[in-house]
Amino acid sequence: MRSECSKFDSCTASICPLSSEEENKNYIFYPDEEVCNKNYPPLWVKNQKKIAQRSKDKDTYYTIEMLKRKCIIKNGIMGLDPDQAEEPQLKKWLKTHPTKREKSEEEKNIIRERFARVKTNLPMP
Repeated sequence: MRSECSKFDSCTASICPLSSEEENKNYIFYPDEEVCNKNYPPLWVKNQKKIAQRSKDKDTYYTIEMLKRKCIIKNGIMGLDPDQAEEPQLKKWLKTHPTKREKSEEEKNIIRERFARVKTNLPMP
């Protein structure tokens, strides 16, 4: 529950990790809005912070569905135009921002090995 947060009285974030799914589903996020500054684990809080830093147009918005998407958030990312119909824009946005593929254990081990070699200045195989 949102009122259980220690920053409840001073926080102006429009979407709260302590609110219910039902409460949050209708909220939208603009990149210039405040983001929850508690270190709560939901992916969408991390995505809000990335979008706030990397967004090209602060006048576009993001739905909770977009924020929950496990996708790559690059510089210049753009949300939905508030002056156009949401549904077609959302479908296009979801299509152009596919969910990241999970790496296999083998792929993770290769990455760990490369990182260890770089860290210890060993030559790559």
